[in-house]
Amino acid sequence: MAACSQLTQKMPSTKNARLQLAADGNSAAPVIPAENVGRDDTHFGLGDKISPAAFSDDGGSPPEQCTQTDNQICDVPAAVSVPLDFWAQLRAQFNLELHLNEPRVQAQLNWFIANPEYLTRVFKRGALYLPHIVSTVDNAALPMEFVLLPVVESAFDPFAFSSGRASGLWQFIPATARLYDVRIDWWYDGRRDLIDSTNAATAFLLDLGQTFDDDWLLALASYNAGPGTVKKAIRKNKNKQRSEAFWQLDLPRETKSYVPKLLALAAIVKDPALYNITLPDIALETEITAFELGNQIDLALAAELAEISLEQLYRLNPGFNQWATHPNGPHRLIIPTRQVGVMTENLALQPQEGQMRWVQHQIGAGETLGGIAQRYDLSVDALTQVNHLKSPQIIAGDILIVPTPVNPPLSYGLSSSGRSAKRLQHYENRYGAPPKTYRVKSGDSLWTIAKTHGVKVSRLAKWNGLATRAPLRVGERLFIFDSEAFVDALTTASVASNDVAATLRTVYYRVRQGDSLSKIAARFNTTIAAIKAKNTFLSQKKYLQPGDQLTLILNVRKPR
Repeated sequence: MAACSQLTQKMPSTKNARLQLAADGNSAAPVIPAENVGRDDTHFGLGDKISPAAFSDDGGSPPEQCTQTDNQICDVPAAVSVPLDFWAQLRAQFNLELHLNEPRVQAQLNWFIANPEYLTRVFKRGALYLPHIVSTVDNAALPMEFVLLPVVESAFDPFAFSSGRASGLWQFIPATARLYDVRIDWWYDGRRDLIDSTNAATAFLLDLGQTFDDDWLLALASYNAGPGTVKKAIRKNKNKQRSEAFWQLDLPRETKSYVPKLLALAAIVKDPALYNITLPDIALETEITAFELGNQIDLALAAELAEISLEQLYRLNPGFNQWATHPNGPHRLIIPTRQVGVMTENLALQPQEGQMRWVQHQIGAGETLGGIAQRYDLSVDALTQVNHLKSPQIIAGDILIVPTPVNPPLSYGLSSSGRSAKRLQHYENRYGAPPKTYRVKSGDSLWTIAKTHGVKVSRLAKWNGLATRAPLRVGERLFIFDSEAFVDALTTASVASNDVAATLRTVYYRVRQGDSLSKIAARFNTTIAAIKAKNTFLSQKKYLQPGDQLTLILNVRKPR
């Protein structure tokens, strides 16, 4: 049975117990430069409120789900009407005081005015997500200015990844995401999913608003720096008998500019003509629908059933790390609304047992679960999940069921295994010959293997998508190319294929006390060689100094 529903959902109630846990050490904030100039799209970085009116003609209530059984086609619910003038409807519901006389707000306004093409580019990208975000923020009765928060957080890039390990449109760090029931594992990272991340972000903002008595500037500051940081700054001012308003608090430099960025964006959306800025239209054809499934499905097959490209399906569902949906859900896919009918019809003709490809593996003497998982390019956790194993102990002769992709790995260009296959293909094309294959033995390390084969550790790591200090598993397969063919020291970002590049992001990191290149490389799952290649000034320095700024190129889908 399948169902389809427009992306209009009511929010869960606030969760203050989880907020209290988050307050001690949470920060959803990325570490980025203080100024906007020179940044890419990933990061460049209140008054009484009336209840916002419904954003759609039908009052904003979610349509009922339609159901489909047997070969019956479900009726597609009427799309939530997006007014022709999207921005006029949005700005009519703005209610925050914008503090335009504050120098920090003026500084952000001046940057946006000087870079109108940035806003055009970001809002065009966000057109895919804005209707759902508007609906969710409206249902949560939050200030409608918060619809613009993903511009500040991620520039509407679901693959955005910060040096603070925040990810997705709303830039959640793993700990906070999990407090708000966002699943993160080998199969799926809900921080990148439109529905899961937006639900979590609005729930978190509601909790912050309640914590700070609906002082939304303090709530925004807490979203960026963590509620513990803001509370500490308030206590400090209170002890000194100073104002406890946001503008007078001693907060991190980034947070001091974070809130003004949102206020400046709201000012522009409220009156774009005043600033000589034209906002792009939010077209009706960008509407999307959550299509409910009852089980796990191969994404290549799902794309065929929806009659869209696999790449488009991945971009609509960036939370999926692998070639299939998660075995334990969410059992839904976001697809273009116009494809719901054909998806329903095609799915009705597709038997459930044909929606995944399974093979049976009889456990041999001496085999381990890790070795079997590696053979089929799975994680141990994934293999444990699908076989409902209570421990990694297995018995020779038993049968394991193993999920495998329907299509060759290269066809899943934005999955983890697809990127690995494309990396191998890239180097084969580059060197004009296939690599030698080496199986890791007990006692091996990247250093000993590299030394034996006469190659640099950094090159061996790069060929295999590993960190230079990555631990190796016995039986793991490594690819070794002819070292004489290695001509230059391209970074991971510059050698990536177009599909792989889609999940590479630039992150700016400020060196802290006690940092070293090896520690930074290990933390971000990159290599020392890649860091040095992107930061040429390091060749002129003997030691890193606190405050040094590094540019890192990170694969946001690479397991961490």
